[in-house]
Amino acid sequence: MTEAPSAPATAPAAVDKEHPPKPTNTINISLQRSPVFYANLAKRFINGGESEVKLTGLGDATNTVVGAAEILKRQDGMVNVKKMETSMSDRGLSRLLVVVTKGPRFDELYEEPKPAQGTEAPNA
Repeated sequence: MTEAPSAPATAPAAVDKEHPPKPTNTINISLQRSPVFYANLAKRFINGGESEVKLTGLGDATNTVVGAAEILKRQDGMVNVKKMETSMSDRGLSRLLVVVTKGPRFDELYEEPKPAQGTEAPNA
């Protein structure tokens, strides 16, 4: 009786190299939401304990990255822009990366987002 050759086992290390875990402090920005949404999300990341937050977008979404970074930066002392980097993706699209860190007045200026009106549970 001849056994059928088994499928080669994939080494977990090879899979990890091909698909490294996504960093938890990176926000991939798209055109689906507004710059205000992403600015608020970055604030939540920083308030949650992240030392820095990376805002990144491809192609036309780079405008949204710039908008979110400007919203954060214009709140004087909320964040510091640590790094801005441009590059090209594998598909030939422009890529923008903006890294922001907690500013000296973050704790003073940060407010928890309030729930939208009408979404609170009725009192029974």
